[in-house]
Amino acid sequence: MGLKSMIGSMMAVWLIAVGAVGADEWDEVPMERLASGDDAQIKAAVGAMGARFDQAHYVLMQGLFNGEVYRWDGREEQAGLVIIGEEETDDYGDSIVPLYTVYPKRRAIVGKDGNLVKVSLYDLQEVETGRAIRALIQPYLLQMDLSHPDADKRRIAAENIGNRGSAAQIEVLRHSIETETDDAIARLKRVSLAKLQLADDAADVRLEAVDQLQELSSPLAIPVLKALLREGESGVFAEPDAGVRARAVTALQSLQRFSSFMQVVQTAFIGLSLGSILVLMSLGLAIIYGQMGVINMAHGEFMMIGAYTTFVVQNICVAVLPPTYSDLFFAFSLPLAFLVAGGCGLLLEALVIRRLYSRPLESLLATWGISLIFIQSARSIFGDLTAVKLPQLLQGGWEMSPQVILPYNRIFIMGLAIAIVGALMALFFRTRFGLRLRATTQNRSMSACVGVRVRRVDAMAFMLGTGIAGVAGWAMTLVGNVVPNMGQTYIVDSFLVVVTGGVGKLLGTISAGLGIGIFNKLLEPLFEAVYGKVILLGLIILFLQSRPTGLFPARGRGEEL
Repeated sequence: MGLKSMIGSMMAVWLIAVGAVGADEWDEVPMERLASGDDAQIKAAVGAMGARFDQAHYVLMQGLFNGEVYRWDGREEQAGLVIIGEEETDDYGDSIVPLYTVYPKRRAIVGKDGNLVKVSLYDLQEVETGRAIRALIQPYLLQMDLSHPDADKRRIAAENIGNRGSAAQIEVLRHSIETETDDAIARLKRVSLAKLQLADDAADVRLEAVDQLQELSSPLAIPVLKALLREGESGVFAEPDAGVRARAVTALQSLQRFSSFMQVVQTAFIGLSLGSILVLMSLGLAIIYGQMGVINMAHGEFMMIGAYTTFVVQNICVAVLPPTYSDLFFAFSLPLAFLVAGGCGLLLEALVIRRLYSRPLESLLATWGISLIFIQSARSIFGDLTAVKLPQLLQGGWEMSPQVILPYNRIFIMGLAIAIVGALMALFFRTRFGLRLRATTQNRSMSACVGVRVRRVDAMAFMLGTGIAGVAGWAMTLVGNVVPNMGQTYIVDSFLVVVTGGVGKLLGTISAGLGIGIFNKLLEPLFEAVYGKVILLGLIILFLQSRPTGLFPARGRGEEL
């Protein structure tokens, strides 16, 4: 039986049912038929419900298709029909199952005592659905999945029908394309439709499908076209028509070129997002290292402090605010991440760093030991693994093409890096503090002679650098878990960025951070992650051999003499 005749039969059964009963009684009548145990009655009820394509019957129809619908004499509503849950064992060792409603949604059935109703399978009568009845249910489930309110379910259904569908489902797929509101899912459905049409007996239909796949520029079409052009052992092609094969070769070449270009774009974007993270980490380190010459090995742990501050604020907001406003924790935690990390940095500078100026080896060892203390303290307080919920606004991504989706969270990190760089530029070149900071960086002795309080400038610079690291940790919660040693992942790369860009040079830090991030991601597909890192390190060493002061060397009186 074809799909059109099947749908026509279901529509006829539905019209008979609607004519026999009132609209208010319609849903109860098919349930009574399902509970009758008669195959003809069950088939008529399934056909009537399937013809309506009503989302309210989705739970019931899916339960029938999976063999989970039973009749329970202890329930009067909905003809006693229930859906069973996972089998359990009671205190006496007998098997019992929890019960759920079949319409309009799956809800737990609760007894008078307020507890979930659980009964033995011996007290239930299964609503048996054979192959013929499941064949009636399948078009309905397919249509409901293709038009489901949840976009993710529609996307999965659209892709699955192209991979495992049949020609009988083409009309259902066409109908869902006409009602689809999401352009990306509609494009995916059209790809699946073209893939199904490649199995058509008519060569002109297959030729049109190949053209459609080329026009849609979807990477999902590449393996399909390759299979179409595959030659068997006997020399017979999978596609018998020479004209369709010629068009398929052109389409495949076009899609492969487009796919390669999109992979480059995707890699460049990932590299830019990684570079933005490195810039956020390195900005604070560049200020500290360039201002005071202190090798702060605990800089990554200030990023960890900012991340854990975000985690704590999240838990407080979830406990205090209504669920609809719980995402506000992310905005609230931004200034707190800066202040907490900056405050810890100011305290560390006053207690330890101030006594280690001009002693690079001692400062390196001291800050390394402090980093270990921070890591173990975080592990003792928070455990080994925590996570921050991604705000609803930053979930998903922008589909640049059928192959490239740019996640909103990474776009946000790139925008944050630009905003922080702009704020630092204004601070350095538009404020008196920035003037003092640049003067102290270039010539500490002369700055002190003209009245600049270099020790205060040092303290404020250390607070600013560690505060920016806290903001980097706040941003890092968008792309990874919060763990005690998360800062150590980026500390070596951050030092490479600072040294490569030029000590204390803001523009050099930005250029080196973005460059290292992009080169890292470009080398990974060619040489794997570990070897790509080694090659990148080798290139940086070669570069520093020729330019030991970095991309933008420091300029001062000492260099001019």
